[in-house]
Amino acid sequence: MSGIFEGIYRMRTGIAGLNYIALGIGLTCASQINARYMDRIYIHFKNKNNGVGEPEYRLPSMVPGTIVLPLGLLIAGWGAEKHIHWAFTDFGVACIGAGIILLFQSIQTYVVDAFTLHAASALAAVSCLRSVAGFGFPLFAPAMFKALGYGKGSTILAVVAIVLGCPAYVPLPFSALKD
Repeated sequence: MSGIFEGIYRMRTGIAGLNYIALGIGLTCASQINARYMDRIYIHFKNKNNGVGEPEYRLPSMVPGTIVLPLGLLIAGWGAEKHIHWAFTDFGVACIGAGIILLFQSIQTYVVDAFTLHAASALAAVSCLRSVAGFGFPLFAPAMFKALGYGKGSTILAVVAIVLGCPAYVPLPFSALKD
């Protein structure tokens, strides 16, 4: 991220680092909003299912997460590519943070509810997969962005996020979602 603000927007290193505040704002706002509504949503679906709770009732907040994350990638990537004002790119970065935390919280609570007795092992497996992705991304990302630019590179990442995110809708019990 600092490469965008130092390279494209010609900010000094110290000033470019301030743009991480946008990521923090997205993470904080989405986590606080999601924390307030996740249990309410769960209770609503549980009551509609005759008082029987299901782990899938933790997944509805993945829906906005799978929309906001690719949207943020597109805004940040194309904003930087087209040299739109840095605040536009920061807005995209905030959306990326919001999408990440919405997905993270939904997955974590789903795993805990689905694997109650073995929740620690399941969370460790999820953490391992997330760590492998965090390890692998820096291996190809700089070359990808250098070859394609920030707009096309972010578009590829947004498409991958959509393709990986859409199957999250499948386990939702659609009979419980109907009014």
